[in-house]
Amino acid sequence: MAKNSGGKLVNRQELAEILGVSLPTVTAWVRQKMPYVQRGSQGVDWQFDTAAVIQWRADRAADAAGGVLDSADEIERQIALVQLEHARLKFARDAALVVPVDQLERRLSIVFAEIRTAMRNIPSRTAAMLLGETSERQFKKVLSEEIDRALTALSEYDTNLLDESLEDDQSEQPE
Repeated sequence: MAKNSGGKLVNRQELAEILGVSLPTVTAWVRQKMPYVQRGSQGVDWQFDTAAVIQWRADRAADAAGGVLDSADEIERQIALVQLEHARLKFARDAALVVPVDQLERRLSIVFAEIRTAMRNIPSRTAAMLLGETSERQFKKVLSEEIDRALTALSEYDTNLLDESLEDDQSEQPE
C-alpha cells in the first residue's frame, strides 16, 4: 500500500481508462506490486494514486531497458558486445548458417509461386480423366494422385538454382 503522492486518486476503471489498458492488465500490475492507496474489497473500490502508478511504470521501463550507460567503461563494454555480435553474424552468414531475410523472402515467393501454379494446373490435368465419372471414390483417387504428383514435383524442385541466382543478386548489393 502506498500513500498519496500528489496524483489524482482513481479507481480501477478510471486508472485503466487513463492508461489506455484493460481491467485485467490493471489487476496483473497489482499482482506485480503496483502501488495502491486502498485495496478494493466487496463494496469498496480500489484507489490508486496516478502519480505513484506512473512513477512505478517508469521505473519498470527503466529496469527493462537495462538502465542507462553511466560511464565510459560501460559504453565501451556495450560497443564491444555489439561488435562481437556483428562478428558472430558475419561468421554465421559466411558459413551459410543463416540467410538474409530479403533473400529468404525472395526464395519463398518463388517457391510459393511454383506451388500455386502446380495446384492451379490440377483441374486442367484431371478434367478429361473425370469427365462422365460418377464415383466419389474415383474422384478422390484421381485428385489425390494429382495432388501427390504436384507435391512430389515440388519436393524435387532444384533450389540450388535459386541459390545461385540469389547469390548473384546479393553480390551486386554493397555491404
